[in-house]
Amino acid sequence: MSFKDLIKTIKIGQVKQLIIWFFKHPFFLLATVYATLITIRIAQREFPGIHGKHNKANAFRHALWNVLIAKKCRRFSNHLPKVMNWTTTFTNWHEDFVINKDLPRFMDLHNNAIGRKLFVAWKDQNTESLIKLLKVELSNAKKISKLNNLNQIENLVFLED
Repeated sequence: MSFKDLIKTIKIGQVKQLIIWFFKHPFFLLATVYATLITIRIAQREFPGIHGKHNKANAFRHALWNVLIAKKCRRFSNHLPKVMNWTTTFTNWHEDFVINKDLPRFMDLHNNAIGRKLFVAWKDQNTESLIKLLKVELSNAKKISKLNNLNQIENLVFLED
């Protein structure tokens, strides 16, 4: 989807929500933007040109994004439930913001949730260690073709090789 097409899909309510979040949680929102930029840079380094598809590289990117958002927000709050709530709220909002078919959308939501779960276990790791740990998780990723039983899968998931 081009940037122009993306702009056309934006709903005024979504922009309004983003502005409200900025005033309510400016440090979390700035940390989220920073984590997003780092995630894209790392995904491009680790999976050049392929992390935008519905493959293992995409699963890695979504999980890493959630891990890094939580990690960067934790600098501003040691209250883990608050950090995890922010990370969940923002990444779920993003999946509603971006137009996606059902299966890829649920894949992204699932991988986001796995990333948050892994963050709780790995919260004291540095970024390079997190990347290595996520690559191990990626080796156990499951290919899916339908939504059936997705909630029962505890691994990262992907749709295409």
